[in-house]
Formats: sequence, C-alpha cells, structure tokens
Amino acid sequence: MQNTNYLKNSLRIFQSPLIGHFFSMSAVQALNVLMPLFTIPYLIRVMGLEVFGVFNYLLAVAGFLVVLVDYGLTLTGTRDVAMKQNDPAALSHMFSVKWVTQVLLLIPAFLALLLLYSLLPDRKISFDLWVLVFLMVPANMLLPTWFLQGVQAFRTLAWLSFFNKALYVLLVFMFVRAADQLWLLILFYVGSHFLTAAMGFFFVLQRYRLQFTVPSWTAIWHSLTSGWPVFVSSLSVAIYTNSALVILGFFTGDRNMGVFAAVEKVLLVFRLGLSTLFSVIYPKVSQLAAQGLLQIRQFLRKILAMLLFGVVSAVLILYALAPQLVEIITGNADTAVLRLLYILLPLPVLIAFNMPSYQMLLASNRQKWYARVMVIAAATGVLLNIALAPSLQEIGTGISLLVAELVIALGLIWGTEVRHPELRIWKSTLPL
Repeated sequence: MQNTNYLKNSLRIFQSPLIGHFFSMSAVQALNVLMPLFTIPYLIRVMGLEVFGVFNYLLAVAGFLVVLVDYGLTLTGTRDVAMKQNDPAALSHMFSVKWVTQVLLLIPAFLALLLLYSLLPDRKISFDLWVLVFLMVPANMLLPTWFLQGVQAFRTLAWLSFFNKALYVLLVFMFVRAADQLWLLILFYVGSHFLTAAMGFFFVLQRYRLQFTVPSWTAIWHSLTSGWPVFVSSLSVAIYTNSALVILGFFTGDRNMGVFAAVEKVLLVFRLGLSTLFSVIYPKVSQLAAQGLLQIRQFLRKILAMLLFGVVSAVLILYALAPQLVEIITGNADTAVLRLLYILLPLPVLIAFNMPSYQMLLASNRQKWYARVMVIAAATGVLLNIALAPSLQEIGTGISLLVAELVIALGLIWGTEVRHPELRIWKSTLPL
C-alpha cells in the first residue's frame, strides 16, 4: 500500500502546471537549440575555426559585463515577483527599482570594458568591435527575464527567445559569407537581442499594467545590498565559465579557442535544457518555501529522479554519436574537438545533480552559503585553468571546468545536508 501511494504521489507531478510550462518551453527551446547547431558548422566553414574562436572570445568578455549589470536580479527578482505576483503596486515598484538599478550599473560595466580592453592580449580586434559587443549588456538588461519567470509567463519568454535566435540565424545565413565579416556577425547577434529585449520590455509594461516611477535612493541601495550575495555567486559562475575561454586565449592561439568554443556550443544544448527546467521550477520552489520544507523536499526528490534519468541517457547517447557529431560540426573528424567533447560530457550530469540543493538554498534565503561555494569553485577553476592551459591547452581548460563544477556540486550538497541540516533534502530515504 505504501509503495502504491508513493507511486501515485510521484506521478502527480506529471499532472501539474509545471509540466505544462516545462514542455511548452521545451518545445520552443528545442528549436532554439537546433538553430545555433545549424549556424556553428556554417560559421566554422565560412569564417574558419580561428575567427569563430575570436567571436566567442568577445562574447565571453561581454558575459562578464552582463553578469555585472544583472547583479543577481534574475534570481532575486524572480523570487520576489513569485511571492508578490498578485500585488500590482508591489510589482510596479519592484520593476522600477530593479530597472533603474541596472541602468546605473551600466557605468561601472563600461569602465570594466575599458579595463579589460587594456589588459587582455592584443588580437588585432578593433575597439569598435569591443564597443559593439558591449551593447549586449543593455540588451540583456532591457529584457525583463526575471519578471516573466516570476509571473510564470514561460511561454512568452520561450517565444521571445525563439524570435531572437530565428532572426539571428536568418541574418547569418543571408549575409555572412567570409572571415572579414566578423563585425557583421556581431552586429546581427547584438541587434537580434536588442529587438527581442525591446519587445519583451514593452510587453511586460502593457500586459501587467506596470506603472513606472522613479525609485528613491534608499530603495536602490536596498536592492543592491539585498542582491549582493547572489551577485557574488553569479559573478563567480561567470568567472569560472566565461574566463575559461579568455584564459585559454591568453596562453594559446585562436584555433585553440575555436576548438573549445565549438565543444562549448554543443554542451550549450544541455545547459539550455537545464536552465529551462531550473527557471520553471524556481518560482514553484519559492512558493513552497512559505508552506514548509517537507513539501520542497518531496518536490525536489521527484524532480531530481526524472532529471538524472533524462540527462544520463542523453549523455550516453552523445558519447556513442560523438564522432559523427564532430564531423558534422567541423566538416572533418577533428581529433582535438572530439577529445575535448569526451572530457566535458560529464558536465551536464554534475550540473543536474546539484540542482536540488541549489534551489533549496536560494528559496530558503541561504544566499551566503551559495555565494561562498561559488567563490571557492570560481577560484579553483581559474587557478587550475591558469596552471594547466599553458601546457595542456584546451584540455587543461576543460579539466578546470570539470573540477569547478564538481566543487559546486559537493559544496551545495554539503550546504543542505551538513551546514544547514534543517534544509536536508536526503535526511530520510525514499520508500521503495
């Protein structure tokens, strides 16, 4: 009887709105994933692996600045909106405060761009391209992803993402023809993001009837201070992920960056899928936090069981098909790309495994422990990358990423199971 009841309770998750949100987003995200997979082989063929590496090198630098201006607001904002989504006045206030805060953060972000430009190796990349790629920062700021996730408008968010990628892919195939058109490639990438962000921004204002008001300095300062722990953790993640390509480029050449970028884009398929699931789950977990930890534990256990089954199955399939996939992407059986792909394939499993503790810590306002783990992982990944990249090149960078992700998984699980025992997810075993 106990086993039957547990099975029924486990299956109820398939009847919840979360599954509808996830599969509606996943259907669109599947197209979002497939479209870049079409552009990667095309770009490598018409521009070369070296220019493809430089393009992703610039995007990695922009990624730092995007995180700086986002300031962790995607996570804290999603949680706040999820808890106040039935209060129009509170939503308008939150929207105004967070948007103005991000506008002000554009100033230090641009100063950081100037600093990076002066410190990073000269790759004969004109400053105009650096400024052009910097426009990704206000584009990302303009799109209220955090708000749409908080009100669980996942279909809207998914379709905006689809429009963005479809426009970019269309422009690339129509106009990008040679390696000297790197500026055009960046223009299309940034332009599609800007147009999508503007659509999302005005949609949110009209659909949810938000009233923009100029917030007080006190409200802005509170937004900065309350978001600091999450910002530190988000910046740490950006450091060990985005810096991987930058550090590799510092010690090696454009081709090595191209090899790493090609594999990274393949694994982006998993990251997009996991990111979609995390985005769908987080508002629900935030709401369950107000009801008690027992509900969150049961919910996260069910999610992880299904998640690990899906991710492990997909990774095993990709292991088997890796040679054919590499040949499709690069146009030949590039052994460097294949070797790195084999090394990095465990990454999605590690990311999936830390999800329950990650969600539990954030929903329970334990951002400080989360931030501490991310800082340690970032420092570990960066130092290991600096040590290994000069001799092992892209292989060393791949190893540093794996180790950093392992540190995150162990640290987050330690946080819920030992450091904050009241948040234990695996305190009691599941009935069989």
